[in-house]
Amino acid sequence: MPPRSEVTKEKVLSAAFELVRKQGFEALSARNIAETIGCSTQPIYSLFNSIDELKERIYDKAAQYARDCMLAYQDSDNSPALNVTIGFLHFAQEEKFLFRTLYLTGYKTYNPHTDEFLGEELMSRYLRYSKRLNYVSDEQMKRIFLKLTIYLIGIGTLLNSRTLELDMDEATGMIREMYEMLLQKEGLTYEVGNKEGNQ
Repeated sequence: MPPRSEVTKEKVLSAAFELVRKQGFEALSARNIAETIGCSTQPIYSLFNSIDELKERIYDKAAQYARDCMLAYQDSDNSPALNVTIGFLHFAQEEKFLFRTLYLTGYKTYNPHTDEFLGEELMSRYLRYSKRLNYVSDEQMKRIFLKLTIYLIGIGTLLNSRTLELDMDEATGMIREMYEMLLQKEGLTYEVGNKEGNQ
């Protein structure tokens, strides 16, 4: 058993994150973390005010990890916006428990209006790429990305749970179709001879 002085906040957070990544958010407890590190629960409670504080830190760490995964996906044939979208779908498919921690555990009520990473990254990259979005109002923008974010999380959930046979190309195609439908609903159609690339 390591001496108490060797059990640091960083070590506890790292062990807790890997625990959640492999077993799920429900497995996060001082006892399980202590077993992973090989120490008693005492140093854990001395480093954090409560298990709730630790859960909050791990939730934030999972959100940052998801954001990193979204940004890590790169395909030069795609627009930056589409790459972020596909990166999110890969995260949903490959990080079973982290995705569930963020969207399916109910630990926090997901609010797409205040989403600080998925909605933010989607909007910034679609805005940067799509000329059509230069002409929409703030209200239109909110409607488009609220619906797109909810739809994206829904497809991510299907990929994560494997309740539907769906490959990545099909999932990506569905997202692109939904994006176009949302823009058309707002009256934003392609101009002849001025079609945007892969979005």
